[in-house]
Amino acid sequence: SSNSDSMSMGGMKLESVPSTKQKVYQNMFENMGLGNHTVVANLIVTKIGKNLKFWPDEHEIVSKTLDLLTDMAGGYSSSKLLLTLDTVKYLASHHTHEEFPFLNVLSNARKRTTFHAILVRLLLSPNGQEKLGVTFDQFMEPIIETMSQLGALDATQLRSEAARMPLIGVFRDLRGVTMSLHNRRSYGMLFDMLEPRHMPLLSRVADSWFDQPDVMISLLRFVQEFCHNKANRVNFDQSSPNGILLFRATSDVVCAFGRRALNATAPTSGDIYKSKYKGMSLALSIINSALGGNYVCFGVFALYNDPALENALDISLKMALGIPLEHVVAYPKLSSSVFGFIEIIFRNHIKTTLALDTSVFMQLMNAVHEGLQSSDAQISSMCANSIDHLATFYYENSGKDKPEVHNFNNHLAAQPDLFSSLTATLFNLLLFGPPQNHWAVMRPMLSLMLASESSFTAYKDHLMSTQDSTNQALLNESFNKLLSDVNRSLESSNRDRFTQKLTAFRVSTRGFLTL
Repeated sequence: SSNSDSMSMGGMKLESVPSTKQKVYQNMFENMGLGNHTVVANLIVTKIGKNLKFWPDEHEIVSKTLDLLTDMAGGYSSSKLLLTLDTVKYLASHHTHEEFPFLNVLSNARKRTTFHAILVRLLLSPNGQEKLGVTFDQFMEPIIETMSQLGALDATQLRSEAARMPLIGVFRDLRGVTMSLHNRRSYGMLFDMLEPRHMPLLSRVADSWFDQPDVMISLLRFVQEFCHNKANRVNFDQSSPNGILLFRATSDVVCAFGRRALNATAPTSGDIYKSKYKGMSLALSIINSALGGNYVCFGVFALYNDPALENALDISLKMALGIPLEHVVAYPKLSSSVFGFIEIIFRNHIKTTLALDTSVFMQLMNAVHEGLQSSDAQISSMCANSIDHLATFYYENSGKDKPEVHNFNNHLAAQPDLFSSLTATLFNLLLFGPPQNHWAVMRPMLSLMLASESSFTAYKDHLMSTQDSTNQALLNESFNKLLSDVNRSLESSNRDRFTQKLTAFRVSTRGFLTL
């Protein structure tokens, strides 16, 4: 055996034996007599190119063809092989609807995203631009040219039927491109192409096409991808204003769409999710990404009287609270966006949240209270975290002379049982609720008990009163164990200790409690 095929371990030799699967493939290759793997791969990819060119209206053919190309571009060795093939070079330099008519068929709109995501992934792989003979800038030229043409239209032309397909297409393409940008350098290249020249088009489209889901969803999905800081790719130099410019552009889109959507009359027939809630859900998801992306110092906006943050929070809050709660809970993606927004404003914008009118603040708390009891663990977890942020703030700041503390006290004066109702709900969920929610509901319990000890005492007394004398003694013992060794602090070590004790408390009390 040659050295390349084997390695000596002591006196033993390990032969590298082809697997059964490899043997089957080798036999098949030899019997087909088509040539080596490069020739066969080239045949497959040429067929892929022809399918995309000559079967534009056959949705299933286009779909399965792109699935195959996605699989090939996703593998390490197969993607390297693709970079050497003429058909792939042709695709990379001719990715327009003139060359590939399937891109202009409305039912293939999603496939435009997939097609561009594949090509950019290949283009930005090691030596991709060099092997394909196309730079990223050259690849983007047709897309940027379309953006320029659309940006030059006046308001009437922009809302004309002739602009519909180019708008849907360009935003679907851009989303595909953005999905394949995985680092700071590649993301920065696209950002520099779009900012400042092409960004204003986004909010203009949101303002004029707000009532047309096909255009709006294409725009919002692109913006959602563009402001999502995955793999920390949205990462600008310390002296760069780009993070603020990105947030401002994002805020403009959400506000333009939100204002129009909130004032539009609700559809009386048809799918209300598709016609109304899907756009709102995406707009909230965009704001959640932008608020949680860690690329903006939000204090700057108030300091320089820039209304971008205030407007975004205001419109987003109106959207979140403008949808009936039973509808929010009925649609999983919508509830994820709404409760995600509520959690992030309690986490990072508590001053703004506490400055709301008491009626609006209580509407938020009512939504949190409902969401806490959701059977979806993700939703109950977001609501539990919202309560934790609020209770932690109150415990750490209560008694201080700050406007936000006075605002909170005003809310509590109007709704004195706020803490006690939350405490009762959390303990009832812990003791009697479904098991998948336990970890979620435990998080805010310590902060809530420290924020309002009287609420905890009241719940304890109430629970005791529902049990007979034998159980009361057992319950009292369980409560004493729960509170032993727990300090009055929210240090993570103390939180962890209390969480462990809550688990033990739940196990012991469920053994004897009677409902």
